[in-house]
Parts: sequence; structure tokens; C-alpha cells
Amino acid sequence: MTQPFTPGPIDEDLWTLTQYLLKCGDLLDALQRQPGEAPQRLPDTVRTGSALYRTSLHTGKLLSQAALSDAATTVDGQEAIAVLRRLTDAIASAAARASDAVSALAHGDTASADRLLEQSRAHLYRTPVAVQDVAAALLRHDGYLYAQQRAARENLGTHSAIAVSEAQRKGLASFARGEGVLHASADGAREVVAPLATPMRATTIDALVDKKLIALTPLVQQGRYGVRLTSVGVQALLSAHPAQRRSPATTAPTPVAPRSTTRRAGARR
Repeated sequence: MTQPFTPGPIDEDLWTLTQYLLKCGDLLDALQRQPGEAPQRLPDTVRTGSALYRTSLHTGKLLSQAALSDAATTVDGQEAIAVLRRLTDAIASAAARASDAVSALAHGDTASADRLLEQSRAHLYRTPVAVQDVAAALLRHDGYLYAQQRAARENLGTHSAIAVSEAQRKGLASFARGEGVLHASADGAREVVAPLATPMRATTIDALVDKKLIALTPLVQQGRYGVRLTSVGVQALLSAHPAQRRSPATTAPTPVAPRSTTRRAGARR
């Protein structure tokens, strides 16, 4: 299906960013465990700084793509841009601290280098999770645009008598592209299988089904169902009033440095 809107970052780019962040986190963790004098530590620190610089450039590219797309026309797209902006600031700060650590090691100051590398690592705290948030927000942004297209194509209108919560609105937007798959366990509990970037509580899914906002179609694999918005679901999504996005801080805070990094981020197609 041809998209009549300018696309933002694609899932392959977000996946690449996640891998870059995980690699940078591993490199910084290894540096913090690395013994030795400054000359022995310098090459690996330079390598880590270069990896952070490449990651910073990649993040900036994704931010530019999102900003130049029509993501700003929806609340979810605005959220994706805001998170990408915070990511860009955080990763640039991490790269700067690593560069300062290289300078410190070049002058034999291992104590300052250790402190700077710890600060660099702290800037990467939960950044892979933030990439997952970007993927989820862009998925909802796309879903809203698809719902607009479907409403125009089927002459559905955009008014609905059914009120939905913010969680239900996000669920409808996530399923609007028609790619949703649910798994129902033997006790009737439902969970989202696809899209991957769709964290959703079982109670939210149940509410969408009970309100007849989504239709479930049994798939070949037992216990799995395809998800499609009903006409009422499309109207409910388009008539919902999203929660207003809070203005992001201009700089990313420096949290306590973590010991591990989440290794999963959602994708969008």
C-alpha cells in the first residue's frame, strides 16, 4: 500500500540504534573493569569514544528524519520526536565524556578518566528502552494516519459515542495498521504477539474487545488471533482526545550508572 505521507525512521534504523547502544554499553562496562596504567587503557578508550560518536551521529540522523516527516502532526509522533531529542542529547553527552576520558588518559590521569567513563555510562541509562518507546510511538502515529485513510475510504466519519481511555486509544492506534496478533491462553488471558512495539495490559485488550472496537479472527496457529479495528473502533480512535504531551527537558538528566542494559527494543515496519 502506497503511503501518502512522508515516512520517519524505519524499524531497521531503530534496530541499528539499539545494537549501537548495547555495544557502547558493553564497551564502557569493559573499560570500567579494565585494570592497568593509562597507556594500556588508552586504545580501548579511543575505540569506545569512536563508537559513541558514531552512535550519536546515527541518533541525530533519526531525529532529523522524524522532524522532517509529518510526525509532528500527531501526539504520538510528537512523543517520538521528543524521545529522540532526549536520546540525541544523552548520547552526545556520553560521547563528550568519553572524549574527555581519552584526554585524561593521554595525560596519565586515570582517576579522572574513571570518573568521566562512569558519567558516560550513566548517560546511556535505559537508552535502549527509550528506543523501544520511539518505535511504539511511531507505530501509533502510523496507525492514526492509516485510520484516517480508512475512514475517508469507507466514509466512516470521525465522531463516536464510545469514549476510550488513553491506554485504549494507544491500543487502537497500535492495531490500526491491521498487523496485530493476539495470543489467548487456556484461561482466556490475552496478550499481544505483534507488533512487537505494543506493550499493552490484558485489561486494555479485554476492554477493546468488550466495546467491539476490535475484531478477532482465528489464525492457523492455535490460540492466536488476527486483530482488526472495527468501523466503530476507527471512529473511536479518530474522535479520542489524546493526553497532552509534556514538554521535554532541554538536556537529559544524569542518572545513577546501571550495571546492565536491556537488550530488547521494539521494531516497526
